[in-house]
Amino acid sequence: MGDPLLGRVINRRFRLEEQLGSGGMGVVYRARHLLIDRVVAIKILLPGKNTDHLRAWFLREARAVNRINHAHIVDIHDYGETDDGLAYLVMELLDGTPLNEIIARGPMPVSRTADIIEQCCAALARAHDLGVIHRDLKPDNVFLLEKGGRKDYVKILDFGLARLMQETAASARGAVFGTPEYMSPEQTLGAEATAASDLYSLGVVFFEMLTGRLPFDGPGRNAVMEQHRSASPSPPSRHVPGLLPLAESIVLKLLEKDPGRRYRDAHHLLEDVKALLRQAPRNPWETTTEPAAGGRGGARVSGIVAWSLRAAMFARMLARAFPGGDAPASIAIALDEMWKLSALAARAEGEMGADASKLEAHERRAREFRAQVGRQIEELAREVSHGHRRISELDERRRNLVTLVEEARSVVATLRGRITALEVAGEMGSGLREAYQALGAAEARVAAREDELDDLNGKLVATESQIASLESQSRSYREQLERSADAMETEAATLRRRVSERTEESGRQDRALVDTTQALLDVLGTRPECVEILQEMQDLVGLPPGTHPPPGLLRPA
Repeated sequence: MGDPLLGRVINRRFRLEEQLGSGGMGVVYRARHLLIDRVVAIKILLPGKNTDHLRAWFLREARAVNRINHAHIVDIHDYGETDDGLAYLVMELLDGTPLNEIIARGPMPVSRTADIIEQCCAALARAHDLGVIHRDLKPDNVFLLEKGGRKDYVKILDFGLARLMQETAASARGAVFGTPEYMSPEQTLGAEATAASDLYSLGVVFFEMLTGRLPFDGPGRNAVMEQHRSASPSPPSRHVPGLLPLAESIVLKLLEKDPGRRYRDAHHLLEDVKALLRQAPRNPWETTTEPAAGGRGGARVSGIVAWSLRAAMFARMLARAFPGGDAPASIAIALDEMWKLSALAARAEGEMGADASKLEAHERRAREFRAQVGRQIEELAREVSHGHRRISELDERRRNLVTLVEEARSVVATLRGRITALEVAGEMGSGLREAYQALGAAEARVAAREDELDDLNGKLVATESQIASLESQSRSYREQLERSADAMETEAATLRRRVSERTEESGRQDRALVDTTQALLDVLGTRPECVEILQEMQDLVGLPPGTHPPPGLLRPA
């Protein structure tokens, strides 16, 4: 039984042409925008008892991912619901290779691996800055493209789908969802995924790329999850002799069981990955040559020009078939109608083109705005990351200094006790003098360390204040992004609705033109004196789909 959605037009704009993949919750299709001829991918959340209540969540997640707007996260062009309740997500159609297929070929050089991890890390940093967690990062969700003159251009897919899958099942509290081989220890315990969970999953991917194998494997789902919780990964260098120490250090830090012992955030990780790239040999996969643009010879005339040429050719056929002007009234009326419809279609096409241009320009401005604000938030987050690490360093120094101050105060107390004892005993000689000298030195150490502690506490307060200010700025940017993006989406929805209405009107005009063409073909197409012109029409513009010329009169175009 065929797919009932194939051929359907979604929201009067996107025709579903081919099913690309399916899962437990939805189906991905290749689709074509009817007006601007853009080929896209559309993910549709299929209706059913387990998914009907998830439409709002699906659309919220799409909205959140859409606002990330990062070069290494799949672009989302549009999302919404059809009149009959199908939730859909319109994305860029990727022409590339999933990372799992590359890994299946064997271990990858550290230079190539670090290049891919760096791009993944940059994408995660932006997503985490905006509060979006992937929850199921794995090689299947990392696509490698050829873009901008380079290979291995990363695009990450399916942000948030693990959460959506979790919501579909009416299961016991604490149930675990995701891909066990790439799941963080806390996720195996049923805890909510965090940014640190994404970094752990990235560490598993990093390990697998370097070694060609997973850090943990077992006979079943539960065995693998138990290893994530309790087993230590083998050092990657055991499988890859001569591996750069920094590569191994990064992987093992990402695979720490305790989230607090992993990298503080993706910005922190990105610094070490960039350092690894500087150490690694040059990546031979880094660039590629863009294919030369080919010629388009033999293309037919299409669109409104084609309809106008058909009308002109039918006028020639009418004159040739009825040179005395005695053509049936119905044929003359049909030809006149064709001219009128062609003029209306030309005007409608111009209006559609103008509206489509406005929509394209608006979507471009919206993407640029989201990218600009995203970069500002990212820069602030990078500074906050540095600040938190600075606080950790200062706090550790403060704890050590407090210990030293307490020890010095203990020495002072001991010396004072000794002096008191000597004075009570009537000792006034060198022993008492030495005790006072030692006490002076100890009190000086206490004072110096207390001054150092005060200075350190001041630095801590200043750094915490700076971080609070940066976080306040970041919140303001996120609020600005929400407000402006909402307004832009409202305007975009208005423009899309107008384009859809124009597209629908154009479709009605096209159907009327097809009907008129068939009426003319039924009479003129049977006249031998018209065959030459009819063949010319076939060769130059073709007959419109849905029409049927008299059999045997035309050779193939």
